[in-house]
Amino acid sequence: MMVSTRAPEVDMEDRALLELIYRRRPRTVAELAAAAHMDDGAVADAAARLAQGGALSIRDGVIAYAKPAMWTADHVQREVRTMLQTTSDAASRIEALVSDLPALLRHWAVGEASGDLVPVFVRHGPQAAEDLWYDIAREGSDTAWSVLPDLGRYLQTDPARASRFAEMFAGKRSVRALLPRSMAQDARFVAIAERYAAVGVEFRLLDDLPSWFWIDGDVLALPIEWGEGWPTSVVGVRNASLAELGRSLFRELWRRGEPIGGVEQSWAPLLMLMKQGITLDAASHRLGINPRTGRRRVAAAMEQYGVSTLFALGAAWAADGKPTAR
Repeated sequence: MMVSTRAPEVDMEDRALLELIYRRRPRTVAELAAAAHMDDGAVADAAARLAQGGALSIRDGVIAYAKPAMWTADHVQREVRTMLQTTSDAASRIEALVSDLPALLRHWAVGEASGDLVPVFVRHGPQAAEDLWYDIAREGSDTAWSVLPDLGRYLQTDPARASRFAEMFAGKRSVRALLPRSMAQDARFVAIAERYAAVGVEFRLLDDLPSWFWIDGDVLALPIEWGEGWPTSVVGVRNASLAELGRSLFRELWRRGEPIGGVEQSWAPLLMLMKQGITLDAASHRLGINPRTGRRRVAAAMEQYGVSTLFALGAAWAADGKPTAR
């Protein structure tokens, strides 16, 4: 049986009592009952509910107070942790769905007719992973996200072919790649990463990547056998809903990943200043960047953490546990 860690809702009567407590600061429950002109038992019950929510504590009838900002922030952080755990659980369920998909698509492709609304593409061979992208996904979208557990074959790719990838990525709004942490020690990869970073490709490192896959626009590409790091048989499907399924899994993996070399995210200095009460525009000026650039960086942080307000972003960032290098 699970015990909820959520703070209980404060009803109107308890809220009024809490406001009275803040104004009068009674030392004991008995003093609170007298100030509120209420029965001692009813006040004790209400105070116990407020204590359960963290607004105050009671010991031997003596009341101790928690600052509103402190206990509210504590509740927010607990809610964020619960939200992140829920997201992680959902990502596990999504991964289970994605891992079942290649086998189903393989069978579907056998009986596919030219008029099928969800076209399936299968490629085989040493360069199947690259060929699939060249054939069906390199044009017409502004995002390309990939999970690449094994770059051994890619590091052996002809340099001219690799340069063509970099040129095509230059026209996209968001290109991201998740790689195994061990790649950060490979000088060949570091050289490639620097070349790709110059055209806006973002990299993150993460242990235990589940499988090779990528999403480019409405195309989701998977290995025939889920779990392969660099497959020689791949299947791609052009379908917006399935692509979004892959993106949901990618977002959770991306959230867990870390920048190469531990470099902090571009929004970290902004959030550090804003945490001190400085406005976004003022923080941008202090860092020597255009306020529009500052707003774009904060928007990117909101996208990563899945929040829509600055308050929620601050809480999620603090709960993430890496407020100086995330």
